[in-house]
Amino acid sequence: MADLGWGTFQISGVGRGAEQTVEQPIIDDGHDRLGSARTLIDLVGDLPLTTVLQNLDYAYFEQREYDVEPIVRAILCRELGGFSWKGLYEYLSTEARAIRLGFDPAKFGKYNTAPTRQTLTAAWDEHLSDIAKRSILSVSERLVDAAYENDDALDLRQPRHVEKNDSDLRERHVGEFSKDQIRKHVRLARDTVFGAFDTGRAENVKYPDSRFDELQALMAMGGCGTPTGQSRMENFFGKDYTPHGDTHLRTVNKFSRDAIQAGFTQSIENLLSVANDIQILQRPVTAAIDITTWDYHADDGLPSEVNGTKDPGRRAYKFATLSLVGKSMPVILAYAPVVESSAWDENPSHHYHQTVRTLVKRAQEFVNIDLVLADRGFESLDVYQTLDNLGVDYLLPKIEHSSELEVAERMEQEGEEVAVERTEVEVKRGSHESRLLYVPGNDGETQTFITNRSIAPEDAEAWVEHYANRWCIENEYRAIKQEFLARTSSTEHELRVYYFVFGILMYNVWRLADVLLKATVTREMTDYTPAISAGELADWLAIHLQDEPD
Repeated sequence: MADLGWGTFQISGVGRGAEQTVEQPIIDDGHDRLGSARTLIDLVGDLPLTTVLQNLDYAYFEQREYDVEPIVRAILCRELGGFSWKGLYEYLSTEARAIRLGFDPAKFGKYNTAPTRQTLTAAWDEHLSDIAKRSILSVSERLVDAAYENDDALDLRQPRHVEKNDSDLRERHVGEFSKDQIRKHVRLARDTVFGAFDTGRAENVKYPDSRFDELQALMAMGGCGTPTGQSRMENFFGKDYTPHGDTHLRTVNKFSRDAIQAGFTQSIENLLSVANDIQILQRPVTAAIDITTWDYHADDGLPSEVNGTKDPGRRAYKFATLSLVGKSMPVILAYAPVVESSAWDENPSHHYHQTVRTLVKRAQEFVNIDLVLADRGFESLDVYQTLDNLGVDYLLPKIEHSSELEVAERMEQEGEEVAVERTEVEVKRGSHESRLLYVPGNDGETQTFITNRSIAPEDAEAWVEHYANRWCIENEYRAIKQEFLARTSSTEHELRVYYFVFGILMYNVWRLADVLLKATVTREMTDYTPAISAGELADWLAIHLQDEPD
C-alpha cells in the first residue's frame, strides 16, 4: 500500500472491497482539483467520500438532522482552513457555503444559516467513526502539503510539517479519550487554574465563585457580553442556577489589578505543581515574549489606557505576555498591561525593557529560563542589557541598519553563507558582549540575529533555529481572542485586564488538560498539537462539566 505519511488504514466493507487505502481516491481527486479550485468550497464540494465513511457512519447519520457527507465536507473545511469550531460556523454562515456543501437549509434553526456549532462539534466528538476521523486528518494534511508544494495554497492553513515516520498526536488520540476521561482532566485543570481566584465574598452567598467562572466561559465561548451570556446560561441550566449579568459584573469588578495579579500568580504555581507531579515540564526552558492588541472601537472619550496602533485610526488595549515554548508545556507564565503615550493622553513613553524585566522576573519565580525569544519590536540596547542582567540568554532578529547591510553585501561578494561578528552592548545599566549572526533565510536572503550566547560560525544556523519556537505565541493569541475572550464595551481598565487574564487562564486550562490527557498515554511529550480544540475546551468549561455531578 502507498505510504501517505500519516499512515494508512485498512477497512473491509463499505461496498469497496477489502483492505484498501481508503484515503487515496480523495487525495488523488483533491490533487486534480487544486489546480482549478478557486475557493476552499470548490476544493471539497465534490470530493468522493464513500471510501472513508463506514456503513455505521451512514446508518448513524440517517437518524440525525443532517446527512453524513455534508458534515464530513464541513469538517474537512475546518481541517484544511485551520478554523476553530466557532470559526467554521461563521465561515459556513456566509456566502451560502453550507448549502453549497450539501446541507438542507430547511433544517437550519430560526436564526442560523448553517448547522450550529454544537451540531458540528458533536458530529466530530461523538458520531463519526474513528476510521472516518483519522482519514479526515490524513487527507487534509496531504492536501495542504500538496497545495503549498505547487503554489496552489488557496486560503488553506500552513502545513504542520509532520515528518514522514512520525505519529501525530491528534491522529494517535482520535477516539482514544472517553468523555469521562476528558471530563475528569478538564475539571482537574479548571480547578487547578481557577481555584486560585477568590472573590472574598461571604460563605453564605447564593452563588459560588465557580458559577461566575462558568458564566465568563460562556461569554468567551460565544464572544458575547454579560446579557447574552446570562441568557445562554439560563437556557442551559435555568434561572436559579444563573447569576444575573449585573451581579456578575459587580463581582468581577471587585478584583483590583493587584488582586488579579495575585490570583494569576497563584494559578501558575498551582499549574506547575500539577505539571511537576506528572513530570512533564522540561527544564531549563525557552520563553517567548510578545505584545498583542485588543481593539477598542469607540471614537470619543478615549481612555488613557487605550493605545494607538500601526494602523491609522485603529485603537487598542495592549498586553505583553511571556510564554513557555519549545519542548516545554506551552502555557503563559506572565502578563503585563502595556500603556503607551498617545495623542489623546499624557502618558509617558512606554519603556520596553521595563516590561521585559517585569515579565521575566515574574516567570523566574517559577522556572529557570535558559533562553528568551522576542521579535524586532523589542530591538533595543536596553532590552538586550536587561535580559543579560537577568541572567538569561536571548535571541532576537535584528533590524538591518547600514552596518548589517554592509556585512551582508560583503558576504555575498565573498560567497559566504554564514558569518558571526562580536559586538558590545553598552548602556547605563551595564554592558556585555554579544554576537551578530548572519545566516541564510528561507528566501535565500541573509537575515541577521543578535544573541548574548557565544556562538561559533559552524553553530550559528542551528542556534537561530530556536527562533522558530516563537511562532507558537501567535497561535496563543489567536486562541485567546477567538475562543476565550468575552466581549465588553467597558472603559474600566481593571475589568479589561480581568477579561484578558481570564482568557489567558482558559488558554492555560486548555493546555494543562491536554497534557493531563496525553500523560495517560505517554510521558514522552514531543508534540503539543492539542487533542481537543480550544472551542471544545470552552464548551467543556461552560457546559459539559455541569452535565453530570462529580
